[in-house]
Amino acid sequence: MGRHQRQAKSAGAHEAEARGKIERLKALRLNDEAARQAAGIWGEMTVGEIAHAPSGQVFVYSWKGRQQPDLEKLPARRPTAKNAVEHAGLVAWLQEHKMAGFEFTLLGWNLSEVEAARMKQARIAEHRQAGRAIRNPVEDSASPARVAV
Repeated sequence: MGRHQRQAKSAGAHEAEARGKIERLKALRLNDEAARQAAGIWGEMTVGEIAHAPSGQVFVYSWKGRQQPDLEKLPARRPTAKNAVEHAGLVAWLQEHKMAGFEFTLLGWNLSEVEAARMKQARIAEHRQAGRAIRNPVEDSASPARVAV
């Protein structure tokens, strides 16, 4: 067997190994998705948090779809959030700081509405416990939207 034949055979073996790895990962992903669907936590909601480093304030946001919202274009767009009051509160907060100093972190995606709400509330509780200022609107019977600080 010549040197070129060994290299070709070796390249073919590596290619087959890579395809096998991709197939195993795909099977794991599909199994995870099926388990999440069966558990009722699969959906089309995404949860992220927007932190304003200079002020130490945080806004935990959920929206439909997986694409991260462009914070600079968000004020001019129709809300993809399920809660219009929350969207309006976020836009006001972004404009208050003139769109500067924000950092975005994705927390979860492909979530059901119930799971997204649970994750969002858990993250807000974590921030409150750590003493951070939360800018999400709080709804109560007296006023439709006030900001929790």
